[in-house]
Amino acid sequence: MSTADVLAASARMGWMPSYPTFDRNPLTLAEDAEASGAGVGEYIVDELTAGRLRFAGEDPDAPENFPRVLTIWRANLLGSSAKGNEYFLKHLLGTDSAVRAAEAPPEARPRDVVWHEHAPTGKLDLLLTLDFRMTSSTVYSDVVLPAATWYEKHDLSSTDMHPFVHSFNPAISPPWQTRTDWDAFMTIAQAFSRLAERHLGTRRDVVAAPLLHDTPDELASPHGRVADWRYGPSTPQPGRNMPKLVVVERDYPAVAEKMAALGPLLDRLGATTKGVTFRVDRELDYLRHKNGVARGGVAAGRPSIARDVQACEAILALSGTTNGHLATAGFRSLEARTGTRLADLAAEHEGTQITFADTQARPVPVITSPEWSGSESGGRRYSPFTINVERLKPWHTLTGRQHFFLDHDWMAELGEGLPVYRPPLNMQALFGEPRIGETGELGITVRYLTPHSKWSIHSEYQDNLLMLSLSRGGPTIWMSSQDAAKIGVHDNDWIEAVNRNGVVVVRAVVSHRMPEGTVYMYHAQDRLIDVPLTETTGRRGGIHNSLTRLLVKPSHLIGGYAQLSFAFNYLGPTGNQRDEVTVIRRRSQEVTY
Repeated sequence: MSTADVLAASARMGWMPSYPTFDRNPLTLAEDAEASGAGVGEYIVDELTAGRLRFAGEDPDAPENFPRVLTIWRANLLGSSAKGNEYFLKHLLGTDSAVRAAEAPPEARPRDVVWHEHAPTGKLDLLLTLDFRMTSSTVYSDVVLPAATWYEKHDLSSTDMHPFVHSFNPAISPPWQTRTDWDAFMTIAQAFSRLAERHLGTRRDVVAAPLLHDTPDELASPHGRVADWRYGPSTPQPGRNMPKLVVVERDYPAVAEKMAALGPLLDRLGATTKGVTFRVDRELDYLRHKNGVARGGVAAGRPSIARDVQACEAILALSGTTNGHLATAGFRSLEARTGTRLADLAAEHEGTQITFADTQARPVPVITSPEWSGSESGGRRYSPFTINVERLKPWHTLTGRQHFFLDHDWMAELGEGLPVYRPPLNMQALFGEPRIGETGELGITVRYLTPHSKWSIHSEYQDNLLMLSLSRGGPTIWMSSQDAAKIGVHDNDWIEAVNRNGVVVVRAVVSHRMPEGTVYMYHAQDRLIDVPLTETTGRRGGIHNSLTRLLVKPSHLIGGYAQLSFAFNYLGPTGNQRDEVTVIRRRSQEVTY
């Protein structure tokens, strides 16, 4: 199976989310099911079994399965995140690229995914970016909405890397056409809602949801046996061997009204995270008095979050890390389930509720909460898993212990039922790349890594005086003294790095600290400042991800099996950073732009 096949299989079995999910509009699917007289689950299973309906991931190059509109909010997707940047430029955007790879030969093509002889270019119809930076994403966007910076808006900041909640507060109002993130999306929602009155109305939408972590979905694959209904005797069963199918009513003309208020599901279902459900009736009543309520429309009487400060208050009130009452209640719920004393970890703050005004006065320490695995109780600093170790709270695994053996068909096939060392992939054997260390007329072949940058401010304001003063006058690649000597490169020389994925032109940072045979190009060096044209293609040089491609490890796609179940921003596939190789040579030192 190819990478495309395992991605399709993972989506087909409900292990990982994939959107669009089917090759038919989910609004149309709901209407077709209703017209047939069958339930949505029964109808979709029948259509899949008969072959009249397919998962979009099984034919991603069919026009009906193209992603059409992409909105990027404050993220440098194409520059910082998109491994295989040149492929994104070619196939997603349909613009100039430096892709040099040939199409896969017949023996390497997918088994399940439909192969198109001519790969489409330019799948997107619209790329919208909301940002205050000039990045590799904004320069390729059809529409760029200027966003307020941290000192022009109200917002919150907190991560699991430090135990404080910070506020952002405007020193000035957003200048010129700039708007805050909240205001921009509210404006879009209002315009969308007006158009929806004529074009969409209220519709039923079929959402295919993956099998989720910390839910009974973790039991979908007993004994780790993979039951792919596409090839086995079993039939598709939503929530067991395929995604769950959830019908959601979409009142499209009311999108703006709903965005501006907390909805009624919080009253009925509470708020659930990490398998713990918090009842938030008291908090909702507090927010009605703190923020006021929506007046008129479908959200009448609901707590308002129409303004950014109101949204911040809602976040703080509904999290155990900033609301001691919820943290203590959550721990008491866990005590009843585990038989382990836990509530005392948050009891000292049971009467504490952090407000936005508190965060404006100073950074505020967070409260120990079941939302995280560390403890700040008694003023200690956060360290993950201390609650599991010290209080014997069960780990979120199949056995409730630190669990290493994975009795899963895919893990067994990969030889990784237990933790093992895996060396980098042999790119010469797989893709015909030159062998690491080879030196020829084209240069020296090295392993290419893209670590997180330590000497920049990501891609923010690279053209300010401070960053330009620190710059070498172009992007950089770090290489060892030994490798540099083999090709006659000295520190700060212009070099070109070329492989089947793309081309970059950079200055060499020659250092004895680099291991022979390996180079670093630190991430988020956008093609905006001092990037010359390449000798290889005649086009402007690429970025750090121009030499990479998507390499997904199949075991990262396993789902519906105990701790190997999807959780948004927690468990899912990641790109591999260590498997790429490139050929580096010294180029002409006369560069043009």
